[in-house]
Amino acid sequence: MYIHIGERKIVSDRKTVGIFNIKTISNSELNYRILNAIDNQKCDIKTIVIDTDSNITTSKVSPYTVIKRVSINSKECIWRRR
Repeated sequence: MYIHIGERKIVSDRKTVGIFNIKTISNSELNYRILNAIDNQKCDIKTIVIDTDSNITTSKVSPYTVIKRVSINSKECIWRRR
């Protein structure tokens, strides 16, 4: 199956490693590789999706909205707001 992340972009749910909030990623210096890869588009991005091939896909849609579109068991999903 696929996950629609907005802006006519879809990602494979089987290859997706994580769906992240850009603010959370920006809080840690350990994520410099991800931030450098998307540096030129950072102003409107809200969501970053990383897959098993280390591809980074971005979206302007809230990560919480994208995660709601995924049909997974809520016990498999980790939610953190801090």
